[in-house]
Amino acid sequence: MDSVNASRTRGSVIKVPDATPGILFANGQQQYFTLERVWKSPTAPAVNQNVDVEFDSTGALTAITVVDHQQSSQFNKERLNQLGGVAQEQGKQAAHLAKQGVGALAARMGALPLGAAVLLWIAWFFFPAAAVAAGMVGNMSFTFWGLLGLDFNNPASAMGGGSDHGLFAMIGLIAIVAPFVAPLIRTPWARYLNAAPIAYILIAWIAIYLNENKAFGELGKMVGGSPFSFSWGLYLQVIIALVLGAGALKKPAA
Repeated sequence: MDSVNASRTRGSVIKVPDATPGILFANGQQQYFTLERVWKSPTAPAVNQNVDVEFDSTGALTAITVVDHQQSSQFNKERLNQLGGVAQEQGKQAAHLAKQGVGALAARMGALPLGAAVLLWIAWFFFPAAAVAAGMVGNMSFTFWGLLGLDFNNPASAMGGGSDHGLFAMIGLIAIVAPFVAPLIRTPWARYLNAAPIAYILIAWIAIYLNENKAFGELGKMVGGSPFSFSWGLYLQVIIALVLGAGALKKPAA
């Protein structure tokens, strides 16, 4: 064998030889082997056994030697470290791509509008927008998304017994997506999409007020006040939506 052109690498036994040749994995490929002439160790081959594999200049398998326990442990440690390094590198690349995506969106929208749009989504689904005083039961709080699903004509729904988000609620989702889409559309009218959230919130506010007044108006006269009241979360959404809506007043860049 030409020692200059010969190569040696580390591999792992996948299948031991029996009636058919054995299989080991080395150099990223499966290699078939038999015990005759190539197996150089006194111990029998075993599955998952780490071995040193030698090839001649033509790539033919010439020798297989079992790695001792200490070397095998070191090999496994090196392989785990290598896999860990690859995973870490992939994680860094994913984070870099995500950062680039957020950075590109912030560059198009502006940092303030982007932050306002994200905060609006949070307030929409998590901040209290209204409450209903339920007497001895206590106050029931609703997010704006929850309010959009209330049926004030159904007492059980109006008192928190259920929700049904229909077409009007879905239009609301489109409205709060619009500011993210606006900078991606290269037409002058696209800036008006920034006003979609405030327009929708005002329309929804009026609709909710009329419906709750119809549902709780008589009860309010009897007890000296409506059990329904708007909460700070809704007012915060109005402020945020106004910040976004200011983008509709900006002239598009030439």
